Amino acid sequence: MTIPHTIQDPLKPIVGMVHSVGHFWLARSPFSQIMLVLLVLLAKNGFDIELRNVQEAYLPASIEFPEPRGYFSASFGQVGITSVLGISTTTSWVVLHLVATIATLTIACWMAIRTTRAERSLSLLIVAAATASSTLLIGIGKYDVLTVLGAFILILSKRTPGAAFGALIMASGNPEQAMLGALGLLILSMTRNFKDFRTRATLALLISVTSWLLVQWWFLTNNMDSGRLSLVRAFLAESLGRFTSSPELAILSWYGAGWIIVLASLALIGRGSRWPLLVSLILIPGVASLITADGARVFAPIALPSFLAVGLWLASTKISPSSYRTEAVGSFIILLLIVPTALTGPGWLFGQVLGQFAKFLSL
Repeated sequence: MTIPHTIQDPLKPIVGMVHSVGHFWLARSPFSQIMLVLLVLLAKNGFDIELRNVQEAYLPASIEFPEPRGYFSASFGQVGITSVLGISTTTSWVVLHLVATIATLTIACWMAIRTTRAERSLSLLIVAAATASSTLLIGIGKYDVLTVLGAFILILSKRTPGAAFGALIMASGNPEQAMLGALGLLILSMTRNFKDFRTRATLALLISVTSWLLVQWWFLTNNMDSGRLSLVRAFLAESLGRFTSSPELAILSWYGAGWIIVLASLALIGRGSRWPLLVSLILIPGVASLITADGARVFAPIALPSFLAVGLWLASTKISPSSYRTEAVGSFIILLLIVPTALTGPGWLFGQVLGQFAKFLSL
């Protein structure tokens, strides 16, 4: 008797696993999805506190406000709020910024599921994939939390007044980054697919430029001319040296798993719209990252407004209507989990696994 041979598709188990992951995520409640996003971000990145800068720069600047103490006083939102709250110890500063970091990520997730056209499940993944969501956790205590919170509100707010409020928050954290982020969004809004963002991009640019000019006037009237732009020349050689020593790691750190969103958008959007996407998503934040010393930490807030706009467009117009939505979601979640966050290293979770594996090999 002849036993028939069956040919099995070797990709079937992988496709099944991808489908299961996508189905699991899509079936979760909003609360469960938000908790999972926060857990994944913490597991991948761990957290780090900017203790030295808090003690030597940020806290003294807050205590001496409204007198500017250094370039970091340009983050007028941070020094103003902490001064009004009477923050005078390192512990209270760290606790406040820890709470603000958690609140920022939670607000971003909440706004994503309530205010975007993309499906809730896809919108949350865009927030999780944003590099700024990771950089917040490795720089607790810095002014980045206001810049990132403002960028989230700028894009995710339903109404123009809310977007303008977000732009002001963004500028209060870092006027220079806010200007570049708004400029990138304005260039992006010149395309047909993103024209709805043109009004808020214009408002954001006007608010950030005005904020920057007022900060420069404030510095000059207090006989201080050491704004952030003065640091470019001081750190240019160091920054370029870091990039050229490991360019592939630096470029990976700009978006991490989010690169799949960037590349997919470039592939699926019309040919005439690709240059604005390249300029807003890569060129403007990339150049800023190259000439400063903080790499992805500088790149992330500048790219965030355009990245959110593009990601939500991709989710609502390309992925959501697709018959392969579940598989697309599952694939992206797996990439989000396994692609290391190369910010100041390979990422906390990835580094722990790699470190234990190295110890095992050395036995």
